[in-house]
Amino acid sequence: MALHTVDKSTLRRQLLHSRHAVPQAEREAIHQAICQRVLSSEPYRNAGTIFAYWSTADEIDTHAIIADALRQGKRVCVPKCMPGHRMEPRQIGSEEDLTEETFGIPEPGVHCAVIPPEEIQLCLVPALACDASGARLGYGGGFYDRFLPKTPAYRMVLCAQDRILEAIPVQEHDIRCNCIVTETEVMLIHER
Repeated sequence: MALHTVDKSTLRRQLLHSRHAVPQAEREAIHQAICQRVLSSEPYRNAGTIFAYWSTADEIDTHAIIADALRQGKRVCVPKCMPGHRMEPRQIGSEEDLTEETFGIPEPGVHCAVIPPEEIQLCLVPALACDASGARLGYGGGFYDRFLPKTPAYRMVLCAQDRILEAIPVQEHDIRCNCIVTETEVMLIHER
């Protein structure tokens, strides 16, 4: 497909469809390899406070990363969706703190403390696809594009290797990442 002629919503539909076609065993192997690369990365090892999405069955799995971070005594926060397509980082101590849902995704309950975005050192960011410039295609809500400018955190996007595209359609407000972690490599993004 000629990416420069495909709009984001069309590309998003195509990628969601093809993602569902990946066999479960292959998907699990990809997730496990990405998890190991994150856990052995310097940004992860050095981060005291991590903001991580709670993955759905189709997304790159973050559950083992979150569990490891909690075991190591890192401060872990996950997004709570707020009105206006905003996210609030809320601290969790275990999966039991995920007592609410938005869009069918478990979220921290109201009892979970809000963590100031400026205290976060590492953000794990979901993506349907990325390109080598650090542009990412999300799910269309703009939640991360609104949240990421508020934090100085290192932005690490988790993405399967076959989802690294030649180019992603970008808009002025789209936020690029610092690196992309796939099952085969860690791609460091250099400012262009």
